[in-house]
Amino acid sequence: RIASEAVDERIRERVEEVRRPVVTVTGQHGAGDAEVARRLATELGLDLFDREIIHRIAESTHLSERVVSSLDEKDREVLTDWLAAVSSRSYLSPAEYRDHLSRIVGTVAHHGGAVILGRGAHLILGEGAALRVLVVAPLESRVRAVMEREGLAEREARHRIVTVEADRKAFRMKHFHADFENPIHFDLVVNTTLLGIASSCAAIGAAAQRLA
Repeated sequence: RIASEAVDERIRERVEEVRRPVVTVTGQHGAGDAEVARRLATELGLDLFDREIIHRIAESTHLSERVVSSLDEKDREVLTDWLAAVSSRSYLSPAEYRDHLSRIVGTVAHHGGAVILGRGAHLILGEGAALRVLVVAPLESRVRAVMEREGLAEREARHRIVTVEADRKAFRMKHFHADFENPIHFDLVVNTTLLGIASSCAAIGAAAQRLA
């Protein structure tokens, strides 16, 4: 009987390991997506992947993180062309970046137990492979958040939001031919102004457990 209980315990542990959820978090700039991702990872005991993805791409391509970051959620054709002209060793084409990004995100999802912030992860993994979350908030709330967080005047904060979201939209259109905020690519949309960060995380956590 003791041996049987030990086997049952190992089976339960294995099931829990297999069921560890994967959540992708994408958000409007200033809506609190990074805060949601960090808190969600802490509360659910999951690994957070943000800049870690850039680090892994840099390792696999033997390039600096600065070079890899030049293609990270941005449309920087001029910069990459310049890098190619200066030194072929400092160049990573958009296609190569996408291939490495897809492989690394896929590996993270395969192991499970992760929260992946941005970088088109919701498009790489697709329906059923992860809980794909979009974090939103009204524009005025996002402007105030950016002003407070980045110490900007209102006009600068608005410009910052427009710039960041234009970069993200270009990134997704170039690499995935998908609109940034098309709801069809998400399983859950949370409004952090309405719900707050804590309640948004609670809702995402409950959905993640059901999905797993």
